[in-house]
Amino acid sequence: MKKTLDNGKKKKSHLIRITACAGLVLAGLPCISGYAEESAAAVDESALTLPEELAAQIARLDGLEAETETETEAETETEMETETETEEETVDENEQALQGFLKSVRLGEDFQIPMAMPEEWGTLPGPVTYSCGQLSIGRAERVHPWQQVKSMEELESLVQETIDGYDGTWSVYVKNLNTDESFVINDQPMKSASVMKLFIMGTVYTAFEEGELERTDEIMSLVNAMISYSDNASSNQLLYILGDSSYADGIAKVNEFIQSHGYSEMTVEYNGFSNSATNSGNGINQVAAKDVGQLLEDIYRRTWMSRAVSNEMEEMLLDQHTRYKIPAGLPDDVLCANKTGEMSDTQNDAAIIYSDECDYILVVLSNGWSSTDTAISRIAELSALVYEYLN
Repeated sequence: MKKTLDNGKKKKSHLIRITACAGLVLAGLPCISGYAEESAAAVDESALTLPEELAAQIARLDGLEAETETETEAETETEMETETETEEETVDENEQALQGFLKSVRLGEDFQIPMAMPEEWGTLPGPVTYSCGQLSIGRAERVHPWQQVKSMEELESLVQETIDGYDGTWSVYVKNLNTDESFVINDQPMKSASVMKLFIMGTVYTAFEEGELERTDEIMSLVNAMISYSDNASSNQLLYILGDSSYADGIAKVNEFIQSHGYSEMTVEYNGFSNSATNSGNGINQVAAKDVGQLLEDIYRRTWMSRAVSNEMEEMLLDQHTRYKIPAGLPDDVLCANKTGEMSDTQNDAAIIYSDECDYILVVLSNGWSSTDTAISRIAELSALVYEYLN
């Protein structure tokens, strides 16, 4: 603004000199081109007597100059106000942007960190808060690709796809004991081999409970040998004792136990083990994978025996000496309570697995394949698949 006023003064002084020179000319004073500027400088402006018309013109110019200065000052003030308003608007916009940002990152279930997160990854309930300095960012928790929501349906598909590549006949049962979700593939009667001994053990403990059989060290030694070592002679002796010196009556007791505890008609015992004297000639012992899994769950949940008795049965299963099937597919530090069964064309295993993420049951029954070693390795493969998926 100062620069504008200074320019105005210079213009006014220059205009007065020119006007004075013109007035001198009109008044008859010497103002020749060669010394006009010098004469104008020497003349006292206040002593000049100018024609009225010229004086009026100078007065008009003075008023115009003053008005121009006033307008210039007003314009400058307006510019300053405009700049102030612009700065205020900028501050307002910045403040609005900041408030909008702060609002967007406040704790809330609907807020999502802005990144590509497909909906199919799934959403878990409840807010999760992250801190950055004084700022807390809340968002609904998302499941990342390495933490995808898992379903038994997907696991079933994986197991089905796997066994589709195997030769022979396979039946698989899986149950997550934490969620009660389960599935069974190829639910049909399968050769039981020594897996049937689980049902003999159940029959013995039921006979104890009902007072039909006295619990002795001899009987308990036979039960332990039957489960932990899969000893056939011990199994047959227990059938003989249960039947009051009759193998057939002992086998009938086992089938009564199966029926009374709600297991399916697909699970049936016909004979003893590796002893023709125990054979009825009616067929081969058979079990359904789901029935085996249910018996293991009954032990795990202590549903049909006392806690002490269930603990005892569980300890014998944990002390199983045949560990090259389901246990072979697990990390060394994972507890596994299992009972195996094998014949020339049959490889079975049934287990309770106590893993970090959940406890679960896995039953694998197989027969009709071309290689025993391959069948054994495939049971371990299925065990590893189920463990890795659930954990």
